[in-house]
Amino acid sequence: MPVEQMNTIAPVFDRMALRVNQAAIIALLLVAFIIDLPWLVAVVALVMALGAASPELALIQRLYRDVLRPAGLLRPDIHQEDGAPHRFAQGMGAAVLILASVALFLGAPTFGWALALLVVALAAINLVFGFCVGCFIFFQIQRLRTLH
Repeated sequence: MPVEQMNTIAPVFDRMALRVNQAAIIALLLVAFIIDLPWLVAVVALVMALGAASPELALIQRLYRDVLRPAGLLRPDIHQEDGAPHRFAQGMGAAVLILASVALFLGAPTFGWALALLVVALAAINLVFGFCVGCFIFFQIQRLRTLH
């Protein structure tokens, strides 16, 4: 295949890895809220920040790729799309959870849990309805950049 054609092909992206990641984030944050484990919010924030910084460090997605998929428990859902919008969204979620962690550890539990539950709600919207608010923001920023 000529180099010119190779550059026009979108990278492949496994949406099942994304769904597993979202489900795990939802589950972990709900457990943290129900049992009142602020440190778990901080751990999820760290895991999300690492995954946003580098796909190789996305621990929950690695669990899917290295354990769940090879065991035949889940099947890939491959699409040709860029993962950058999803990493941006994950980075936004990590930032919100970092703020939530700070609030929780500084004695503002109502604000901290509200932020954590906001991340749960946004991840659930993406998981259930396939609408990624962070991706939408990413595309709006890209659109604004092309206008200027």
